[in-house]
Amino acid sequence: MTTYSAASVIAAERTALVGTLNEAGPAAPTLCEGWQTRHLLAHLILRETQPLVAAGVMGGPLGKRTERLTNEYAQQLADPASYRLAVQKFADLPGYGGMRKHWPVADAAMNTLEYLVHTEDVRRAAGDLSPREVPAETQQKIWDDVRSRGRLLAGKSYPEGLVLEAPGYSPSTATIQRPKPGKVATVLSGQPAELVLYLFGRQDVAQVKKI
Repeated sequence: MTTYSAASVIAAERTALVGTLNEAGPAAPTLCEGWQTRHLLAHLILRETQPLVAAGVMGGPLGKRTERLTNEYAQQLADPASYRLAVQKFADLPGYGGMRKHWPVADAAMNTLEYLVHTEDVRRAAGDLSPREVPAETQQKIWDDVRSRGRLLAGKSYPEGLVLEAPGYSPSTATIQRPKPGKVATVLSGQPAELVLYLFGRQDVAQVKKI
């Protein structure tokens, strides 16, 4: 079984996301509907600096305010110089209450999947559908997260049941939703990072085998 350090895992994924955003520039497409990279960057910064804004990401009473503030901030980042400064600002953020320094386990729990998915939102929208080389320790952390949060991520999309397979990782399978009597569960097989993309709604670009 691959072991991992939460601090190194989250640092690696933040570095990958920062590099991807810098390389893409402010007007690149993303897999997030209606968003260019500047919108994604605005979302990332607001999410980590304004909790009330972050609370509206999933909609609800704060949803319209969050959308408005994200779009307003994104307009300020259309200029490449302003965008580069904002990418650096994101790279230097301490997290809630200095989380990155003082509570790396909490930082990794909150942000590993977020950073992974948004890195791929940029890469794969640009046409690079090949899986990124994600370190083994990060893959194991992702797999642990998916196994513990899989039911929440899957929602009600698999009423017949859902099993995930990640060959080479421990354990290699995880029953996320037990099949109902007389039903056969859907099996999704792939690397942990690809399974995350699939469960986050990026089915068209995730390298996952559905059985």
